[in-house]
Amino acid sequence: MSKYRIVCVKTEHPHRHIVSVGVGDNPRVPAARYTVATVRSMIDKGDAFYTESPSTRKTANVKKDTCGKGSPACPVLTIRSHADAVTDNNLDNLSTCP
Repeated sequence: MSKYRIVCVKTEHPHRHIVSVGVGDNPRVPAARYTVATVRSMIDKGDAFYTESPSTRKTANVKKDTCGKGSPACPVLTIRSHADAVTDNNLDNLSTCP
């Protein structure tokens, strides 16, 4: 089991679904990139993903999620960060991967 820090994301419009993530220690230069499908598969195999707030150093675990929880309007299999009181460690607020 490995643990990966997500430092940036790539999204798809119109719903801003995350399609891939960059992992590593440097948000400007991710060490590796993974598609959401790969991240979901790695989580199933026991790997862990998290984000870290640059302002407070608080972390948020990342989990598998389905947009709309099975709604036919949004059946996208995705990932999300656990809710907490820090906004800058939220997957939706991370920078765009270069």
